[in-house]
Amino acid sequence: MSGRLAGYAAEIERYLRMPGAGDLEEPEEDKPLQAAGRETADRQAMNIRASGVTQARVASPMAGVQSSMGSAKHPGASSRVAKAPVSSSGRGGPLSAIPLSVGTSGSLRSSSDANEAIATFGLTLGPFVKEEEEEWRRRGGGGVRSGALPSTRHFARATREARAVAARAAYAAGAQPAVFKVLSSAANGKQAGALLAYIGTRANEQGEKRDIEIFTDSGQGLANAQDRRVFLHQFTQTFEPQLENTNFIEVRFELAGDVTDEALGEALNAAFGSKPFVYARTGDSVAVYGHTGERAGPLAEILAAGRANSRSKALDKIEAGLDEAMGKAGIRAAAEVTAAVGNERKAQYFLQKFIRAHEQVRRANGQAVSSKQPTKAAAAIFEEWRPQLSGRERRNAYHLLFSARAGTDAQAIMAAARAVLEERAPGHKFVLAHHAETKHVHIHAMVQARSADGERLTFYKADLHAWREAYAEKAREHGIAMAATRRYDHAMSRPYTKEHAGAYKRAQHDPRYQVSDKTVARVEDKRQRRMDSGLLVANGGAIAAVWQQTATVMRAAGVTGQALTAAQAIGHTVLQVHARRGGEEPADARSKYGGGPRLTPSFLSHPGMKELTRLIGATEMAQTPLEMRQKMARVNQALDEMRDTLPNAEQPRFEQYRDGVNDKMHDRLARLQFEQQKGAGGGGEAAPQREARDRDLPARDDTRQLEASGPQAEKARQRVQQQKDSAKQKGRQADEQDRKAQRSQDDEYER
Repeated sequence: MSGRLAGYAAEIERYLRMPGAGDLEEPEEDKPLQAAGRETADRQAMNIRASGVTQARVASPMAGVQSSMGSAKHPGASSRVAKAPVSSSGRGGPLSAIPLSVGTSGSLRSSSDANEAIATFGLTLGPFVKEEEEEWRRRGGGGVRSGALPSTRHFARATREARAVAARAAYAAGAQPAVFKVLSSAANGKQAGALLAYIGTRANEQGEKRDIEIFTDSGQGLANAQDRRVFLHQFTQTFEPQLENTNFIEVRFELAGDVTDEALGEALNAAFGSKPFVYARTGDSVAVYGHTGERAGPLAEILAAGRANSRSKALDKIEAGLDEAMGKAGIRAAAEVTAAVGNERKAQYFLQKFIRAHEQVRRANGQAVSSKQPTKAAAAIFEEWRPQLSGRERRNAYHLLFSARAGTDAQAIMAAARAVLEERAPGHKFVLAHHAETKHVHIHAMVQARSADGERLTFYKADLHAWREAYAEKAREHGIAMAATRRYDHAMSRPYTKEHAGAYKRAQHDPRYQVSDKTVARVEDKRQRRMDSGLLVANGGAIAAVWQQTATVMRAAGVTGQALTAAQAIGHTVLQVHARRGGEEPADARSKYGGGPRLTPSFLSHPGMKELTRLIGATEMAQTPLEMRQKMARVNQALDEMRDTLPNAEQPRFEQYRDGVNDKMHDRLARLQFEQQKGAGGGGEAAPQREARDRDLPARDDTRQLEASGPQAEKARQRVQQQKDSAKQKGRQADEQDRKAQRSQDDEYER
């Protein structure tokens, strides 16, 4: 077993010896063992190659295997070679015949290890590629081209599951995980220039900045600041201006008690913060027209359709926030949003309309607004506001990082990074530079977010995974053993951001600077390569299942030796940790992959959770109590089925979750019953309910009538609460009756 996997196994063994397997504090006697494992992993150079490995790689018999991931070469070799068992022992197997460049014995051994990991990836993925090829031929029809091989676009469509299995197999064989990050973005030329200067300069031992050579997408070298300025002028041609936020709302406040004009102005400034606004007061009513950070379009749609016909709580949140801010300023008031506009033309028109409709309109500083010429006054005010209407900044450039372990060939990683950018960002200008002062290999890049043709880059989660897969593929093509594995596969701790690292470093040097325990734990866990105890305990069974699936596929593909042993050991050990922590014995039953546990490790990862979530969401669409009871019965039936498949350790948590779901459904049922009773009884009911609209509860206290706190209001609230409790109790009884009837029908059907 390799040194890195030995360190990984030592970490799991240490975790098993810990009481409860939930606390990650390191015992003193285990620190030397972990340190030795980490040191061994750092020294491991399985992916180092000598300077002449490139020529040998081109002539390697495994070139066909490497091309199975999407290169233009013929992939047939992968399926043919897969028939022969491959040993990952390092000596004496079929891979020992791979030609290597002349160099030191260490370089030869490392190149051999790298080629073994790359070959393992190709052999594991080979059967899936062959199935895709045969499926394409089957659907392609006959004719003279019926036996022709499909193009790269057709045959290189291995499923995501197949790629994940191949990546885990390569990792077990010694491949390093692909590390690709989007570090930051630049919104304008100034920020892009600062980023370009960071990439193109480094500090020497005396702390002085010195230029390093960086390379553009065309292969041109930028050796100094003058070259960077010329390139930056071309680079920023596709930059777009900053977005402008023109969202405005009109709010009406009903004041409680005597409030002076001075106190009102201070409270409104506290409620709206730095956002511009104007207001007009008429007695205890105050109208405000101001800027908002919320999107006004959806708010206008809710107001146009009627708040009673919408389930959105956006207006409620805005009103609650304004009420709270006014209360903190010492004024009791009830806010109501009456209008919303989302573009500049309408915003200026509504401002003009507001000035025309109200007397004594004042600005945020208390200055009166002239109402003699509303159009000119509105235009002047809006132009004064314009500098404050800045919205979110556009991402016009991205700062990317391609990283590899210490000892990896930096030139090969540089070539792989360039190939990834050319493939994933065609038509986008970019620069590349290698920062050699770091322990690991770091290739920094800056790339345009929008190309000259208008195509924009996106970096959602799926995009990030695609970039990592492309990076791993290009690295393998350049002789670097790399695989795009997931953090979930290894149950490793979450990565930390540069903000976390900066706060942690500052707290170490400045005792006055406080940082949260979570931030400290996140940074230290990742630096010390600790596993994520929560992930390992909650999803240990699922993680073990994917490794057992990987071992099964590797065995079928003919991969033997330490790589197969490592994959089996990881799955078995993770399953042991999960079983000990959850109070269950490891299951002997096999999953569909040949080794997974039958019991679901956590009800949150249960296969039926997706369907259950859909059923729970459907209850919100019920319009009558009868329809609601039917939907509740389906939800409880799904809950019963899920409960029967969960281990004993998950039953208490599941019951708490079930109680919460039923409470929410009964609240919904009570509201529907109350609305049905109110509709049948006519319009004679006293109406605190008219202001409820679509809240979570059937009724609420009307905060706009703060002075009405007499006996009649108290009796009305008690009557509403009694009706709600009665409806909820009836709903529970009806629901229990439906469940009993359903179970009786199921028993009768089984008999």
